[in-house]
Amino acid sequence: MQGSATELVSSTSMEEATQVTERTVDSEELAGLIRAAVQEGNTISFNAPGSSMVPFVQSGDKVFIAPVAKAAIRRGDVLAFVRPNDHRLLIHRVIRIDGGEFFMKGDNVPGEGDGWISFSDVLGRVAHVEQNGKDRDFGLGSGRLLIAQFSRWKILVRLLNFLRRIKRGLERLDSARG
Repeated sequence: MQGSATELVSSTSMEEATQVTERTVDSEELAGLIRAAVQEGNTISFNAPGSSMVPFVQSGDKVFIAPVAKAAIRRGDVLAFVRPNDHRLLIHRVIRIDGGEFFMKGDNVPGEGDGWISFSDVLGRVAHVEQNGKDRDFGLGSGRLLIAQFSRWKILVRLLNFLRRIKRGLERLDSARG
């Protein structure tokens, strides 16, 4: 997920939820808000822009970013981070870990991915996602390792596109039956 503007929705601490006035912020400002919230031990949520994590996170879904310790990050986790080369806020999946660094890639992005980031680039981990007010854990639960491996092998996007074609074909068949 990437984008130049996103709406900040709320910030929550371990004890209680605090509503924040909704407004549009740019990527740099949102990264600063996330960093400040997680450093205080809070979880922060916002509406995700973009399609780089479809179908697991879709544009407009509310993503909740929670603090994470370096030692707790695992392959398959979805992290919010600032990409070092252009300072852009992204939410992508860890597909490899080596020497305390993390190789990041969007689930719906063909090709190589974002490259290696250090823990200092990490803002937090996606704790959960809400779509239309309902919790989604698809892509964040036990299947996250398989998703990360398919992404690493560069077959995830092809598999997703294949499944989309099947779905469209079934929808056309269903509508033709009428």
